[in-house]
Amino acid sequence: MIEFSLEKLRGLMAERGLKQLDLADRLDISLQAFNSKLTGKTEFTIKELKELSKMLCVEFVIKGWE
Repeated sequence: MIEFSLEKLRGLMAERGLKQLDLADRLDISLQAFNSKLTGKTEFTIKELKELSKMLCVEFVIKGWE
């Protein structure tokens, strides 16, 4: 398990060659909405985080939710 952070998410995306559009499509949100979440302007929902963890084959721990 890894603690979720935007920096960790960006790193995992880079490691796996995934683009923002790839993940936005899988989450069924716009590229603009995904970018807003990735830059910290808005937050990912728990549902979105669960889906991201499946897509990236990792288990996220959210600080305060252990």
